[in-house]
Amino acid sequence: MAICKMVEKEHPVLKMKLTLSKDIDRQEIVEDLVETMRKEGGIGLSANQVGLLERVFVMYSDVKESKIMACFDPQIVEMASEQIIMDEGCLSYPGMWLKVKRPVWIKATWEDQHGVKDEYQLAGLEARIFQHEYDHMEGTVFTNRVSKMKLNMAKRRVEKVLKRVDKLKSA
Repeated sequence: MAICKMVEKEHPVLKMKLTLSKDIDRQEIVEDLVETMRKEGGIGLSANQVGLLERVFVMYSDVKESKIMACFDPQIVEMASEQIIMDEGCLSYPGMWLKVKRPVWIKATWEDQHGVKDEYQLAGLEARIFQHEYDHMEGTVFTNRVSKMKLNMAKRRVEKVLKRVDKLKSA
């Protein structure tokens, strides 16, 4: 197992639609992604966030129980028409939180690390995590889901916090 290095938020791999290779070591990828996600304090992590060009992510399927699932070649096949706005963060954008509107539930398919195809309906936080990580598979980052004005406000908040941290470090 190895902790992977996160790519910078400007890295082109975050804007690429991904496919899944046939000849990958699924278990090793899952172990590396899970270890990195835990080290970074996340609840989901996509392969492209650590520079891997593979259509796979890991996430907590039950945040309270710390249960993890790996999703290879995920697809969203159905989604609720009802949407909800919630705060969302991303390990690729440390410290940034945005209010993102997403469907309250989804039905999705994917293969697990053993190649077994799963289909589930996810709701609540787990649906949100899945959609966020799925966006990474499609080359979309969460900053694309808000207006320029909201994004600029969030960037200013992050800059303010970073200035305060620098000030405290130099004191």
